[in-house]
Amino acid sequence: MPFDLVTVTVPATANHLAVLRTAVGGFAARDQFTLDQVDDLRMAVEEAAVQLLRHSRGDRISMDVETTDNGVEVRLTGNVADDDSVIDESSFSWTILRALADAIRIESNQGETVIVLSKNRLVLDDEATGELP
Repeated sequence: MPFDLVTVTVPATANHLAVLRTAVGGFAARDQFTLDQVDDLRMAVEEAAVQLLRHSRGDRISMDVETTDNGVEVRLTGNVADDDSVIDESSFSWTILRALADAIRIESNQGETVIVLSKNRLVLDDEATGELP
């Protein structure tokens, strides 16, 4: 499978979150994700972007969506005031993200924070065996 990378950069305002949700949803749908998985990714991207917006000190949020061997990886990047955690691991937001994404990590370095979300493609039994339904 060829690996794809899509980058979307939007102004750091709540009005532009729909662009990020739409982009990741389209990418995942094209990449053979189920409708439930597409919805999970869209909601996870929105929640992560909202948390970046709450701490943002920049004028842009960037999102990279890349195909992986098992699914997709989404990287949301924004400039924040300091290296404090954008999402407290005891918060409701963290709980939401853990439920929607298969893996999540936060990278912070010199005022830039990256929230990395991974979602694995659902493998149906017929796909695993190579048999047609």
